[in-house]
Amino acid sequence: MINKRLVELLCKNKIYIVYIVILNIILLFLSLFITSLIIYSLSFFFDLRNNNTSNMIIFSILSILLVVTIRIILSILVDRNINKFASKILIKLRSDLFNKLGKTSKEKVSEISQLGVEGIEQLNLYYTVYIPQFFYALIAPIILFIIFLFINYIVAIIFLICIPLIPLSIILMSKYAKKIFNVYWDKYIKMGGSFLDALNGLKELKLFKASSIKGKELDDNNEEFRKITMKVLIMQLFSTTIMDLVAYGGSAIGIVVSLYCYYNNYLIDSFYLVLFIILVGAEFFLPLRSLGSAFHMAMNGETAGNKILDILNKENISEGEEVLASIDRINFNNVSFSYKDDNPKLVLDDISFLLTKNKLYGLVGLSGSGKSSLTKILIKDEKIDKGDIKINDIDFDKIKLDSYYSNICYISYDSYLFNDTILNNFKLIKEDISEEEILHYLKLVKLDYLVTKNKEGVNYKIKEDSSNLSGGEKQRLILAINLVKKRDFYIFDEATSSIDKESEDVIREIIYSLKKDSIILFISHSFKNIVNADEIFFIDSSHHLIKGKNDELINKNNEYKKIYDLQKEGGLL
Repeated sequence: MINKRLVELLCKNKIYIVYIVILNIILLFLSLFITSLIIYSLSFFFDLRNNNTSNMIIFSILSILLVVTIRIILSILVDRNINKFASKILIKLRSDLFNKLGKTSKEKVSEISQLGVEGIEQLNLYYTVYIPQFFYALIAPIILFIIFLFINYIVAIIFLICIPLIPLSIILMSKYAKKIFNVYWDKYIKMGGSFLDALNGLKELKLFKASSIKGKELDDNNEEFRKITMKVLIMQLFSTTIMDLVAYGGSAIGIVVSLYCYYNNYLIDSFYLVLFIILVGAEFFLPLRSLGSAFHMAMNGETAGNKILDILNKENISEGEEVLASIDRINFNNVSFSYKDDNPKLVLDDISFLLTKNKLYGLVGLSGSGKSSLTKILIKDEKIDKGDIKINDIDFDKIKLDSYYSNICYISYDSYLFNDTILNNFKLIKEDISEEEILHYLKLVKLDYLVTKNKEGVNYKIKEDSSNLSGGEKQRLILAINLVKKRDFYIFDEATSSIDKESEDVIREIIYSLKKDSIILFISHSFKNIVNADEIFFIDSSHHLIKGKNDELINKNNEYKKIYDLQKEGGLL
């Protein structure tokens, strides 16, 4: 009934559950007290022979108003505690999820976005509604049972016998509920992923006139989600019906028994006690009835929570405590790597190389040869199968990630610019950067006109997906931002891919200029960018790495020569 793994996520916030449960118990006693005062007032109201009737009624009404006021204040306190608890949980969970990203292999964008928003909202209900109600539902019937024992033990026992039927129905439904909610979330994530995929590829769908095909796929996914949603609703309706039958049926039996006892003058000799049982009888079952209603939210939240936990519990990218002041050399020794899936595919096979400062290294190879995988290893997105990597003679896994990342720069063909001003994009790398500095770095990449020819200046806003920039302008702006801080190791992963010749020339010129006091790894499909490199690494079709200068590789490797000749014949060199 309680997921210990999810409760452990609460840490110090568990105290709020205790507050909420205690306040709810106090509210229960106040409700019982109000009911007693109402019955007490009625007893005086109908006792016309008593001379103090009017005074006692006034006293009872004032007492009821006072207790009701206290109850309202406590109810507000409960709501505030729940809201405060919810706020802390939402912040903690989203912070934990966000901090985890980048420390493991990449997750699907659609899954992260849905779990980070809707998933955490549902998990929040699990914490703020279900768990407090669970503990309250355990305590409240015991309190009411003790009270009813003093009124009529037969009624108390009847209520006690009926009570377990509600949790029993919950337990019987839980196995089916977990299964159906797992399917529900899988369908939900699949639908969201399909929609995001269609949105990202909207232009291609229009150009290929394939929108109807994708639309059919979206309709099918939506229909699957609708069907599973209906199953969830049917399950909830069925479960609620059973709980209502038990709750109100048990209450009705208790009321009938109490009336019978009063009629036969057995154990109960006061109609006001019978009235108390009638008014409070349902209260005996309501905590567990509310738990049953919260159970459905709990199952939804628990399923989402387990998926979030799967991400949070993923093994972090290995790191140690060694702090790098600088990066002087990077050494790969007999490194092999393959992707872990149903059909493991060898990507890099026993490769070795050394990177040192003041040199520019080119990395080329056939599509699928392992260039991108090598880059992922270098930026700690993937972990090698065997071999070892050393930075300044320190094992890669023993280096503190923050100190490593602070010494490297990674620019790829799909590097991201935020939907914000030029100034704020620069501030991400240097918070106190001045307009003069920004203009200086923009001039280096021949992009200063973005500031000088726009009335907004550095407050010129980059639109979503950099849609108001050309591909070349986007890459040059990304390069300008990364030039603000000097790094020891620069990785350019197809940074000149699919851009205009002017931008490619500008970027290539700057890349070559950066090798002074730095290590440059230039990954490119175009040999034009790397023919003048100090050393070229070529990954062949067998996933081995061959090293040498351009002329050496032409003479000793037929695959390299073939690609080089094709590009030369095509006028790309």
